Formats: sequence, C-alpha cells, structure tokens
Amino acid sequence: MRKVLLTGALSLLIAGAFAQERLADPRVTYASTITATELKEHLEVLASDAFEGRETGEKGQKMAAEYISETYKINGVNTTGKINGYFQTFGLTEVTWGDRFIQAGEYTYRFFDDFYGFLNQNRDADINTDEIVFLGYGIHDKEYSDYEGKNVANKVIVILDGEPMRNGISVITGTETRSEWSAGNADKIQVAVEHGVSAVLIIDSKFQLRMDNERWRGWIDHGSMELKESYQEKALLNPLFISRAMADDLLGSKLAAAEKQINKKGKPRSFVIEKKIRVKITKLTEDVFSENVAGFVEGSDLKDEIVVVSAHYDHIGIIDGEVYNGADDDGSGTVAVMEIAQAMQLAKEAGNGPRRSILFLHFAGEEKGLLGSEYYAEHPIFPMEQTVADLNIDMVGRIDDAHAKDSNYVYIIGSNFLSTQLHEINEYNAEHYTKLNLDYTYNSTDDPNRFYYRSDHYNFAKFGVPVIFFFNGTHADYHGAGDEVDKISFNLLEQRARLVFQDLWTLANMDERIVVDVQQED
Repeated sequence: MRKVLLTGALSLLIAGAFAQERLADPRVTYASTITATELKEHLEVLASDAFEGRETGEKGQKMAAEYISETYKINGVNTTGKINGYFQTFGLTEVTWGDRFIQAGEYTYRFFDDFYGFLNQNRDADINTDEIVFLGYGIHDKEYSDYEGKNVANKVIVILDGEPMRNGISVITGTETRSEWSAGNADKIQVAVEHGVSAVLIIDSKFQLRMDNERWRGWIDHGSMELKESYQEKALLNPLFISRAMADDLLGSKLAAAEKQINKKGKPRSFVIEKKIRVKITKLTEDVFSENVAGFVEGSDLKDEIVVVSAHYDHIGIIDGEVYNGADDDGSGTVAVMEIAQAMQLAKEAGNGPRRSILFLHFAGEEKGLLGSEYYAEHPIFPMEQTVADLNIDMVGRIDDAHAKDSNYVYIIGSNFLSTQLHEINEYNAEHYTKLNLDYTYNSTDDPNRFYYRSDHYNFAKFGVPVIFFFNGTHADYHGAGDEVDKISFNLLEQRARLVFQDLWTLANMDERIVVDVQQED
C-alpha cells in the first residue's frame, strides 16, 4: 500500500503559483460560476429517459455527445482544430449472442433455464461428440489431479465447482482453508484449455440464485465491445455453467455417487457417459462507431503543455425495457466538466485565461471497458509527453454509507501515485478553497475494489501522466435503475467540481509543470 509522501516543498510551490492570484483572487470569482443550479439543469437533460441511458454506440449516447458539444459551442469553448469538430470518432466491434444451446439425446437445454456463459470466454463452436466425461472438480494440482492419466482432448467434460473437502479439510491445502481453486473458475478453464478440452460444463452450485437476479441475467445477456483495431477472438474453448438439475439429467445417479466418494476418500474419480451431445455457440459481430467529445481552451505562453479534465458520459442503456439513466455514473462527472470548462472560458474572455492549454475530454465506452480513453491514449489529440495531468471525475454527486453522518467529503485516488506535487496541490486547494475532507480509503494499488484501475484516468497513468480520480464511492443504485437525478446532492457536487477547478487553475498557471517523481506501481 502506498504512503502519502509530503516533500516539504508545498509552501514554496504554492507561493510561486499563487503570488499574483492572492492580490485579486480571480480563481475564486470564476469557481463561483460553477453552481448547483446549472449543474442540475444540465443533468436533468443528460440523465433523462429521452437519452435512453446513453449506452455507447446507441442513439442516447449520440444525443448526449451533441448536447455536450452544442453547450460548448454556445459557451464559447472551442474545438481543438485537430479532429472533426468536437468529436474524436473511433471504431468498435460489438459482440452479441447468436445461437446458444446444448442438445443431449432428444432434449435441448436452454440458456438461462439450464445454463449460462460469458461472451468473452466463449468462441463460435458447433461441437458434436458421442460421450460426456465427468472429471471430478476439474483440478490439476500437485496435491490432487483430476486430469492425471486422462485423455480428454476434443471432449465435452462436466466438472464440479469448488474443490474436494474431506471431513471439512481441503484435500489440496490440508487445512480448513480452501485453496485458490475455490476462488473462481479461471484456473479450471485454463487447465481445460491446456488439455485440449472442447467444452467444459461447470456445475454452478449458485445457479438458481444467479438466475433469480435480474441484473445478473441482464449483464450476461448483454453484448460486449472492443476497439475495432484490436479486436480478435481470444477464447480457445467453451466454458459454460450449468444447473445441478441439468448435470443430474446428463449424468444420472453416478454424479452424486462420484461426488460423495471424492469427498469421502479425497481421491479423484471420473466416469464416461455414452450419450450424444451437441454444444452450439455463435457470436455475432457488428461494427459500431462512437465519439469522445473534446472541448478546448488554449493557453498563452505555455500553450503547448496540456492539462486534461475528463469524465465519461456513457452509461449502460436500457435493460429489460427499463432506462438506466446513470445520473451519478457518470452524469455527475460529465456536468462537472462542462461547468468547469465554462468557468475557464469565462476567465479567458475576461483576460484571465490559463497559461497552459486545457483539454476537456468526455469519454464514451467507459462502461464497456474504458474503451474511449484507451483509444484516446493510443491516438492522443495532443502528445502524451505534453500532457501535464489528468483530473478525472467519475461519480461525484452522491454520498456513500460510510459518510452518512459527514457528507462533506470526496474520495481521492491516485493523486500521489506518480507526482507528490500533484497530491500537495490538491490538499492545499481542498483546505483553502473548499474545506472538503479528502478521504484516501481507496488510494492504494492494493485496494481490493481496484478502483484505481476502473476509470478513465488509468489509461493516462499507464503512459506516466499524473492523475487524480475524484469519486464519491459506490451506493445501492450503482449500475441500477435507481441512479436518478432526484438523488443527487447538487450543493455537494458543486463543491467537488470547484475543487477540481482549483486544481486545474493551479496546474494551468504554475511556472513549472509538476514533476513525475514516483515510480508507477502495477
């Protein structure tokens, strides 16, 4: 876990950066133009049902892009002059399910009713065999191996989830603590690939619980996307998750007997059922185009150096006929960037413009895997070596359970991962201009939530650009239909946006750009 390192240079840094500002303090004047009223006006449009959840590549996302760009045009925020107006267009490959069924004998098993799978794990396949192999827990470990002495190349195998437990003791660890084989199925799938298996049917002990969860069903039924330029089929077999009822139907009473013997004796046990089985999976691909939106305020004497302020404006669209409006995720960050851009443009028009240029970036494709920012990082409008920092705003309109009694906070992630100066600037501005409490709970590369890796700033950090991720934490409506405008705390959103503005003002006007003085940790 990282520790916050203070260099002691903060007073000198701030004295140089703020010497003239202290006289008239225009930064406070322009920060005050970021208001809860205007934030709400924009969000009531972007997070309305009319925008259909702003799913990448869909009508609502295009409408949102037009709204953002038109607002920039009205407010005098310019284009970069380097792309097609305000839009950086990029290609995507959308992948959706085609056929997905399993036939055994005369019976056809159906997706959701009997089994499920994940698009990115499966390949196009039409597998036909005359037998089904039960292979225990599908483990290949020095302490226990279901594969030893078995030839399962080009076979369809059925395995149990978890691992063998003999009298409450793991056969693999020799203790009550389960091994990594119980932590998930990635290792089991990889072992199946290495042994040439065609399809692995994993008995999911929580099958019905998952199928009763509409959000889970919607998630696995939904299509996925990748950047068109890098799309390729990666799956090498077909892992599918089946119900216990389907497993019993396929294998009969032998299944329960074999499972009992494995756990009683702690030894592998397998058998073969002579039965014709067909596994049919097809994936459909379609080219889709989306847009990052870029507004630009050009600097003066240091205009070739760029400070980025970013947020993603896409969300997850319509699921089972219900619009998921994403007011907080990330409508809140989107409108914050729009207001910050307007404030900085007003400053420029009044003769108080930034020394460095500022790029206001709104990314699409974040909900599909940070795709818009990935594309930008690979095809930057301005070179990454000229990019001073990225201030990324993702979910800043709500209050999480941990702060129910003290909502005057914002989570800060990554501020000291590459530059101690950036961290110090943010701390100074929070204390002197907003009085927000900075919460560093998630400010670690070891955070089990992995928030540092889950928003668009990460694609800048990978290129050595210092970043701050501003975040309010998750809540019950995260990726839910309840993430609506009426639950946004607009006064708090205003304060969080003003903090970002103050950081931006400092970064854009200090004499020397911040230094990268910390080695990036993976």
